[in-house]
Amino acid sequence: MKVLLVPPTFHYPQEPPLLLSLSDFPAGFAYIAAALKEAGHEVFGLNPNNAIGSEKNYYLLVNQLFAALQEIKPDLIGLGGICIDFAFLKDAVELIRKFAPRTPIVLGGGIITNDREFIFGLLKPDFGIVGEGEETIVQLAKALEAGQREFKEIDNLSYWADGRAIFNPFKPLESYGDVDKRPLPDYEPFGIRDMIDNYSMATRLLFRYSRTYPRPMTIVTARGCPFNCSFCIHRGNQFYRPRSIKNVMEEIRVNYERYRFNILIILDELFAVNKQRMRDFCEGVLEGKRLFGWDFDWQFQTHASARLDYDTLLLAKQAGCVYFSYGIESASPKVLKSMNKKTDVSQITEAVRLADSVGIGFGGNLIFGDPAETQLTIYESLDFFAKYGVSAFIFLSFLRPYPGNRLFDYCSEKGIIRDKGEYYANIDQAAINMTSLPDSIWYQWTNFFSILERSWLWVKDTDAISIDKEEQADPVASYRGASMFKVQAQCPYCKQAIMFREMIANNKTEWPLFMGVGCPKCNKRIKINLKLPVENKEQAEEKVAVLV
Repeated sequence: MKVLLVPPTFHYPQEPPLLLSLSDFPAGFAYIAAALKEAGHEVFGLNPNNAIGSEKNYYLLVNQLFAALQEIKPDLIGLGGICIDFAFLKDAVELIRKFAPRTPIVLGGGIITNDREFIFGLLKPDFGIVGEGEETIVQLAKALEAGQREFKEIDNLSYWADGRAIFNPFKPLESYGDVDKRPLPDYEPFGIRDMIDNYSMATRLLFRYSRTYPRPMTIVTARGCPFNCSFCIHRGNQFYRPRSIKNVMEEIRVNYERYRFNILIILDELFAVNKQRMRDFCEGVLEGKRLFGWDFDWQFQTHASARLDYDTLLLAKQAGCVYFSYGIESASPKVLKSMNKKTDVSQITEAVRLADSVGIGFGGNLIFGDPAETQLTIYESLDFFAKYGVSAFIFLSFLRPYPGNRLFDYCSEKGIIRDKGEYYANIDQAAINMTSLPDSIWYQWTNFFSILERSWLWVKDTDAISIDKEEQADPVASYRGASMFKVQAQCPYCKQAIMFREMIANNKTEWPLFMGVGCPKCNKRIKINLKLPVENKEQAEEKVAVLV
């Protein structure tokens, strides 16, 4: 059977189209592709990203889908995503119905897992899969290939029978079996080499600052999370299942030989669940460096309950770790309790201290807007930010009530969200006030958070020593109407000479100009002022403009 898998366009509603680095590619599609290939099916990927040529994502999708369907003539089409991919999935389903009306569509991912009946009835794919999809889609493909019309024996599957939606039982995660026995993810159908070779500069700063010429790769070392935070959309995936370190190292070995990546981003929401697993991973990477010549930096995120200590972090640094993060969320005990975070602010401050002493970057997010938020709790978090956001990578945002988390249930019960369909259609378009603060006050705060986030006011700065334009064009810079520059400076913390490559637009000369980065030597958050001594405006225009 020929299966076409179509991951979402990155930030689909945003125009013009954004470019996609592998760092943000949905890894679930690579696992689905690998499972189908292992079962003997022919897998094709249509990655509707990085196709420069239109200012509208919709028209890019129209052209690419039409061409792929005409050329491949698939027997099954797989779509998937999370709730913010609603607009893409809605358009994709409608276009496939128009271009290939007899080809069955199967929809998976968090959007249907967290809101199964509503999304299945609204988007009306032929099939829907909740939970982890490898086993279910293989069973579905086998049934379709055999010409079956009955699907009641396939767990986790939704389908239509006599015009009525049928929802098969959900298979408990405990019965999924050993995750080590699943095939390693296969990114080849989706243009992984192109993403790494040509679009790595589209990787967000935090994931690429450690390398001048970044080549990021991602990995999932465990599934599930035992915690149940109020804003998390994975309430049905609390059964934590780590892969063995041996299995993880094999994936690293295979992908390093194929792609020669130099940054490894561990995608797990909960990586180092304890210090021993962390140490085992570090020993495995160090052995790989000795045996295979691995040369890459890596970073991870985990829960504060891991209680990492100095010796463990020092070993991680020796193994190439440059950055890690905790889910901070708030510095107010009252808000943390409301979020069900199961953390204490002292755990975060201790992590900042340890990271500083070891020389590893530390970060996390402060997310405002929990129903328990007040002006006092906002001040508590901002005090924390003013103290620790100077050198640590702490970013500001606000909470979103997404279908599948308790905040969405709260907003529905309180009448804050009245029409679910309308909410999906405009998801992430505006902040929602879940606090007891008046709208006039709350939305002033959201504007303040946005300005504060962009300005890097608290961060230590240093002046650029030189800014030199590169002759060779970069695809990401060219698309953004910019050029690549090499910026040299001295870190205000470790005093070492540092050099970055960054995109700077050629058509504006607004002051002051700065680039926010991380020092690749000591991994602290710094700001580089781009203004150089110049004799006239023409020289300024040649040297620097506005950072893209």
